Amino acid sequence: STQSTGSNASWEQAMKLISRDRRYNAIPKLNEKKQTFNAYKTQKAKEEKEEERQVAKEAKEKLYEFLISYPHMTSITLYRKAQEMFESQKEWIAVPERDRKDVFEDAVFSISKREKKNEAELRAKQKEELTLLFEDIKEITYKTCWIDALDILSTVKTFKNNILFENMDNEDMLGVFTEHIKAMELDYEDEKQKKFMKEKRTQRKNRDCFVTLLNELHTKKKLDSTSLWADLYPTISKDSRYTAMLGQPGSTPLDLFKFYLEDLKSTMHEDKKTIKEVLRAADFEVKSDTPYEKFYGIISADEKTKSIDKGNIKLHFLNLLEKAERAERDARREEQRRIRKRDISFKHMLEDAEPELLHTDTWENVRERFEEESQYKAFNGDDKAMAKIFKDYVVTIKPESDSDDRSERERRRKKHKKEKKKKSKRSPSRDRSEKDSSEDEKKSKKKQKREPTPEKEETKKKEKKSRKKSKKKKKDKQESDSDDEKREQPDGKKPEKKSGADKSGSDSDISEDELEKRRNKLLEELSKH
Repeated sequence: STQSTGSNASWEQAMKLISRDRRYNAIPKLNEKKQTFNAYKTQKAKEEKEEERQVAKEAKEKLYEFLISYPHMTSITLYRKAQEMFESQKEWIAVPERDRKDVFEDAVFSISKREKKNEAELRAKQKEELTLLFEDIKEITYKTCWIDALDILSTVKTFKNNILFENMDNEDMLGVFTEHIKAMELDYEDEKQKKFMKEKRTQRKNRDCFVTLLNELHTKKKLDSTSLWADLYPTISKDSRYTAMLGQPGSTPLDLFKFYLEDLKSTMHEDKKTIKEVLRAADFEVKSDTPYEKFYGIISADEKTKSIDKGNIKLHFLNLLEKAERAERDARREEQRRIRKRDISFKHMLEDAEPELLHTDTWENVRERFEEESQYKAFNGDDKAMAKIFKDYVVTIKPESDSDDRSERERRRKKHKKEKKKKSKRSPSRDRSEKDSSEDEKKSKKKQKREPTPEKEETKKKEKKSRKKSKKKKKDKQESDSDDEKREQPDGKKPEKKSGADKSGSDSDISEDELEKRRNKLLEELSKH
């Protein structure tokens, strides 16, 4: 029988078993029968080997399943310990020693992976449950520290009675707590930001409402670029849009009021052009005595000025009024300079008169002598003014006591004429040369003082006499100037002393402080309209 013939049987053993079989003669030749037998042995050896391998594989799989399912088998169990535990188990015995260690190591590795997976799942579940527990505890806020949280957890029954938290790692608990606090802080910041943005929107709406209030007042002509907060405060303070802004940060109602006035004034440059065009078309000029009502009536009658702020119209009127006052003031100064120059020229004409005027002369007697002079014609027939200057001049003339006095006056008159001609002909280079010569004379005089001689003493006496004469001339000139000033003052009052910068001015000039006071007063009156 073929079933009894193994892969290790010899030809003789096989012959004993198959020689009586009818299939033995199927192959006639002996050599071919042996070849067939050898092929059979080879095939049988392979089948037996495969069967052994399959049995060994099944034995290792059974041992592997036995080890990983054994309850007391862990990832830290040693092979020596397993040998003692499973030496009597058929699964353990069925696997040869050399394969048994490999199967054991594979089982330990799988158990380790399973334990790690179970541990990770347990930790994840613990963290999830603890996170839910933290969310349910209202006492824990974003400000709570870890020590306080542990005290709170120790009083919570859900935490104490749950087996899941018994072996939970402290680091895992701290990590869960940290993540929970971070989430609460983010929620708090988000809530805080939302609240801040809401308050900001409310504040912005309050500011917009207050600006709307200012627009309403401007439309009703109660507010313009010259308005004052103190004047409008009683009206504004009664409105709820004003009270809604009180206490909020940022721009105050007064700040918004100032910003609004600045916006109104920002169009001043363009408004000036429009107002000038209207005044030019109406052929109207602002003077110092022009009333504001008349000016405003002309401006407001034109369609171009409907959008112009009333306060800007007031400010432009004040500027034009100030310019008009300044122009009139300059005109008065110029007229006074002209009159003073005319009077001085007329007085010089009287001094240069030939024959010389006497203290007994009257204006009616000598007027015909000067009618052809330009100084006379400059008065345009104002005989009264010329008579006054003549009268003041005659008073300064002394009576003729002797021929010496007459000759002295004649000499002074001729000298005055010569000096006048020299001044008209003198050039700048000559002035400089004369100045240099005068300085040389001064230096020479100083040297002469250091070296006194009889000749110098005589010259000193002569110089004293000449100084006396010059003093007398200065005195006469000062008296004549005072007379001129008296003529310039029609009320006879003494002129006030003025600085060098204001000598060309007059008593009618107004100081800058006075102008500012008048301007403020006028602005107050205009704001009442």
